[in-house]
Amino acid sequence: MEDLRGQVVEAARPLDDDQVNRAVPGLRNTVAVLLRHLAGSERYMIGEVVGGRPAHRNRDAEFGTDRLNKGALLEEIERVAALSREVLEGLRLVDLTGEVEIRRARGTFKETRATALLHATQHLAYHLGQIRYLVALLRATS
Repeated sequence: MEDLRGQVVEAARPLDDDQVNRAVPGLRNTVAVLLRHLAGSERYMIGEVVGGRPAHRNRDAEFGTDRLNKGALLEEIERVAALSREVLEGLRLVDLTGEVEIRRARGTFKETRATALLHATQHLAYHLGQIRYLVALLRATS
């Protein structure tokens, strides 16, 4: 998670506020929206699902079209990273097999904490690829 999250931050760092908020024709999400979504998702999946700390997440709001500040987004990602480190450092091996409930668009599912961690890692990697692609498109059209 640390490595993937670091790659997300490094991909976004060179962009200014206009670029992170610029929509690429034909695509719905901006870099800013994906950054907000990644912070919300990690806070939920690691903080709440794995760590038991309420995230008070509004997933739909993560995909809003409001203008976002890149610096504030990167600060939020760092706060979420600190929460994730705290949760993960407190886990014992036996905790990974414990069953948790995960709310998704398709409903609520029971999974193990290990599966939740795998999902969080896969989700971060998936959106890292999208962010890299968006950054390349933004640079090509600037």
